[in-house]
Amino acid sequence: MIIDCHTHLEFYPDKKFGAQEIVASMKKAKIKKALVYAGEMFNCANEKLLCESSLFKGILFPIASISPLSQNRSTPEQIEEWLAGKKIYGLKFYTGYEHFYPSDKILRPYLNLLEKYNQPAIFHSGDTWNQAKDAKLKYAHPLIFDDLASDLPNLKIVIAHFGNPWAKDAAEVSYKNKNVYIDCSGLVYDSVKPQDKILLKRLFSDYLLFGGSTDKLLFGTDWNLCDQKGYVGYINRLQLTKKEKENIFYKTAQSLFNLYD
Repeated sequence: MIIDCHTHLEFYPDKKFGAQEIVASMKKAKIKKALVYAGEMFNCANEKLLCESSLFKGILFPIASISPLSQNRSTPEQIEEWLAGKKIYGLKFYTGYEHFYPSDKILRPYLNLLEKYNQPAIFHSGDTWNQAKDAKLKYAHPLIFDDLASDLPNLKIVIAHFGNPWAKDAAEVSYKNKNVYIDCSGLVYDSVKPQDKILLKRLFSDYLLFGGSTDKLLFGTDWNLCDQKGYVGYINRLQLTKKEKENIFYKTAQSLFNLYD
């Protein structure tokens, strides 16, 4: 089985990547389940995400987004209602694209709810799109998650994108803190090209060499930015044991997001 832990729905007048589109892509890649994210930068409100995901219950699992500096953010009361009703399976925060640190007190009401309902906080980390206006890398470096992980040791934290290009730092934060996980999404755009394979091999090597564990590594693609089928193929070609691939592809995700059937 394969679970894609990092995908986005996107809705703009000139393009639409909704539930129908992602499920079609998942079938081609033989992906059984996917965590799907909302976000202002994708023009996908939390309510829209819930509506779309409801079309494919048991296949698509919504992750609401919180933009803490936005006037349009969902309230803690609304988030608790969704968590209690198992309508969402975690929260995504766009550190780097938005100017706040993960340990900022403004996030604590949301993070406390995630602790209460045993669901993870997922943070953008590392590289930001060079065309994204006002993105700042200082808010997205993987080392900044150590403070939060230390302060809230019972909060499950996912550092997205390997913290690319700082995979060594992401590995250290995960190694030091038992509550920190890493996903390998968004490392290439569109298909996996020959030059991408060099980057991917180096990132995986750095992560494992500097203390990162396959027990805490999650498969993700960042669809619709990345081709799911090609991403699955690349992971399958890595020199990993069957058990390690099972952990990456689905076992760790099942436990982390409580996705057991």
